[in-house]
Amino acid sequence: MDDSILALLILLVIIISFSFQKIPMGITAVLGSIAMALFGLMDYEDVFSGFSNDTVLMVIGMLILGNAFTETGLSQVLGKTILKIKFVQNNERLFLAVVLIFVSIFGFFLPNTAVVAIFLPLVASVAQASGGVITKKNTYMAIGITAVVSGNLTLISSTPQMAAQAILTQTEGVRPLEFFDLTKAAVPMVILTIIYFCTIGYDLSLKVFDFEEVDGAVYKSKEVTIDREQIIKMVICGVVFIVTLVSFILNKLPLGIISILAASILISTKCISFNRAMETLDWNTVLVIAGALGFSTGIEKSGAIDLLASGIMYLAGGDSASPYLIFAVLVIASSLLSTTMSNTATALIMTPMAITIASTLGLNPTTLVIGVIFGCNYDFATPIGTPPMTMTLTGGYRFNDYVKVGGTFNILVLIVTIILLPLIYGF
Repeated sequence: MDDSILALLILLVIIISFSFQKIPMGITAVLGSIAMALFGLMDYEDVFSGFSNDTVLMVIGMLILGNAFTETGLSQVLGKTILKIKFVQNNERLFLAVVLIFVSIFGFFLPNTAVVAIFLPLVASVAQASGGVITKKNTYMAIGITAVVSGNLTLISSTPQMAAQAILTQTEGVRPLEFFDLTKAAVPMVILTIIYFCTIGYDLSLKVFDFEEVDGAVYKSKEVTIDREQIIKMVICGVVFIVTLVSFILNKLPLGIISILAASILISTKCISFNRAMETLDWNTVLVIAGALGFSTGIEKSGAIDLLASGIMYLAGGDSASPYLIFAVLVIASSLLSTTMSNTATALIMTPMAITIASTLGLNPTTLVIGVIFGCNYDFATPIGTPPMTMTLTGGYRFNDYVKVGGTFNILVLIVTIILLPLIYGF
C-alpha cells in the first residue's frame, strides 16, 4: 500500500478516536505516533520527539503559571474586585458588558480555560445574591464564548496557537509566530463579541434560554484564606507573571525556557507545590500536542500532507483557485472539525496542510495558519470542542441552546474572519 494512503488511514483512525473520545485524546495521539513508526512511515526516534519541542515546554510552564494564579488566590481577588462595581449589579445587560470586558482583559494574559474558571463561580455568587436580576443562564454562555474569542489575543491565550507554533518551529522555510502576531486581528473580533452579546446576542438569549435558572453546582475555583503569607505568594505570582510576559515580548530566550523558569520559581517559592502543580497540570493537552507532533511527522514524510493539500486545492478550483476561497475552506474546515474533536488536535492536523498549500500557491503561510487557529477556536455551536464552552454547561444549557445561540454567532465570526484576516495580514 502506498505510504501516503497508509498514513491517511492511520490519521482517519486517530480522528475517529478523537471524535468519540472513548480513549483519552492524549493516549490516542501518542499511539498514533507509535503507529506511524511501526508501519515504517517515520523513524522510531521521531515518535517522542514532540516532548522536547519548545512549544510543549511553553504549554507546561504556562499551565502551571495559570494554576498558580488560582492556588495563591490572586485570580479570585482580582475577579471579586471587578465584580464589586455597584452601578451594574441592578442591570443584567450592563453587568454582562462589564464582565465581558474584564474577561477579555484577563484573556490577554491567561489561558481561556483559566479565565472561565475564574469568572463562572464569581458570577454565580453575584447571581445568587441578586434576587434574580443577574442570571447564570443569560451570562455563562456569553462569558465562555468571549473567553474563547479573547483566547486569540496572544500566543499563550489558547492551546491551538501553541499547537500551530509547535508545527511552525519544526518546519523549514516558515517563520514561527511572534507573541503579538494574532493581536491585531483578535482585538476587532473581541470588540465584535462584546457588542454582539450585549445587544442582539443578549436579546436572542432571552428568547432561547426559556428554562428555569439552575441552582446546581458551578465550576469550583480554589478558595484560599487571605493572610500575610498568602499575600506574599500573590505578589510573587504577580511579579513572576509580569516578568514572564515582558520576557515573551523581548523574545531573547525560547518561550519554553522562559515558561519553565517561571514555573520553577513559583514551585520553589511555594506559590504552588510540586505535587499540586503536577496534579492540576492538564496532561491530556500536553500529550495531545507532543503525540500529534510525532504523528504529524509521519504524515509529512509519507507525502499524505501533500495529498490532502492537493485535495483541498482541487475542491477550491486547483492552482487557479482564489486565495480567498482557499482561505475560506481552511477556516471553515478547521471550525467544523473542532465541533467533533479537540480544537488543539484540529490545529495540529490543519496547520501542516495550510503551510503546504501556502508553499504550493506562493501564499503567505502566516495568514493561512492564523486563519486555521481562529477557525479552530470558533466552535460555539456545541459544548464539545473547547474546554471553556464545556465548562458553561453548568448554566443548565441544552445542546440545542448552543446550536441556536452559539451557532448563530459562529457563522457571524467565520464570515468576518474570512474577510478581515487577509486584509490585515495579506496573501
